[in-house]
Amino acid sequence: MQLRSSCHRATRAGLSGRGGQGAFTLLELLLATAVGAIVLLVINGTFFGALRLHNATHDKIGDNLAIQRTLSIVRRDLAGIMIPANPAATTNTFSGQLTSDVTSTNDLDNTSERVTPDITTNSGRIDGWTPYAEVQMVSYYLSPAADGGPAKDLVRVVTRNLLPAAETTTENQTLLAGVISAGIAYFDGQDWLDTWDSTTTRSLPTAIKFSLVVAPRGGTSARTDLAPIELVVPVLVKTTTTLQQEAAAEAAPL
Repeated sequence: MQLRSSCHRATRAGLSGRGGQGAFTLLELLLATAVGAIVLLVINGTFFGALRLHNATHDKIGDNLAIQRTLSIVRRDLAGIMIPANPAATTNTFSGQLTSDVTSTNDLDNTSERVTPDITTNSGRIDGWTPYAEVQMVSYYLSPAADGGPAKDLVRVVTRNLLPAAETTTENQTLLAGVISAGIAYFDGQDWLDTWDSTTTRSLPTAIKFSLVVAPRGGTSARTDLAPIELVVPVLVKTTTTLQQEAAAEAAPL
């Protein structure tokens, strides 16, 4: 009996000792809760910071892709510019003059600002769904934004089917929104000019520069410190007058 009582007391003492070592105090629980809350706050801040960065990067990539697509279309139009016909040949529909100071019939509306003259180009495509010739007349305009914002939309007016059996086809294409300004300049081999008249020069410029200023996302169109995006396209085709001038320049003594 004495041995059994001693074993019983030892067992109770052991259980009591292990129970005391495994318990948590109120201070420890509060400290663990505070640490857990801090960890959750850090995780929350990191996650939403990464999410905001992802959204901003995605928007920036989308804006850049829209600009690249627009510049690609402008480059194709300018690179495919066609040699203007002799001014006396008024019946040549496929070779329009490059004249920046004459208003043409390829107008958009009274609220839009013309950016380029009418450009006769071979940038059209022929396939089973586009039954027109590759020659088309293209003009660019700045129109009031469709959403009513302060910036403008860059609109491409395309006149296809220049030698129609019945009626020409004109299409207005909004290429880019949020445009503050746009312009075009002509390189004559020495200087950049704001105007060009092929009926007078009997030639085309050596290169054409298309520039536009795009409003930043969430910004204002009143800013004047924005750098323009410029696209310079060389004009590879040459008129007879240009070839004669180049031949005369090469034959001239130095």
